[in-house]
Amino acid sequence: MFGSRGQFYLALALLGGILDTSRTHANERVIIGRVENVVMQDAGAKLKARIDTGAGVSSIDARNVRVEKAPDGSERVKFDLTDDRGKTTTVERKVMEWAEIKSQGGKARVRRPVVTLDICLGGRRLEGRFNLTDRSRFLYPVLVGRNILKTGDFLIDPKGKFLKQPGC
Repeated sequence: MFGSRGQFYLALALLGGILDTSRTHANERVIIGRVENVVMQDAGAKLKARIDTGAGVSSIDARNVRVEKAPDGSERVKFDLTDDRGKTTTVERKVMEWAEIKSQGGKARVRRPVVTLDICLGGRRLEGRFNLTDRSRFLYPVLVGRNILKTGDFLIDPKGKFLKQPGC
């Protein structure tokens, strides 16, 4: 099949390089730390976020949450976000669904509105669903879960914090 042993090894090496996609794929991934800044461009808000691969869904600190019926019958929610400088912005979104979340003690269930938000994380613009909750008792106002992390194809450095500049 091959004219010489050298051609055989060359073909084998080329085939191995074509089939080995892990190196190329890993080079495209962005490494982020366990804590990063996220930016919500439409709200002009920069917020500290905990990156949590154990959380399936993301959540954001939302205050003064008000759900209203829209003329078309859908639900809309208005809520306040406070950025890292203390500036509060009111945001309005369509309620995509309602999440039933176990309370921290695990005994009660709490219903939270879920909205779609565009964020910038690790230099990438991402769209994902966030449930709205009061996170004032937590150190970080945003929890980025697997639903967002999968869309950005990130690698997480558990020792790192603020490895990337905020923004897209």
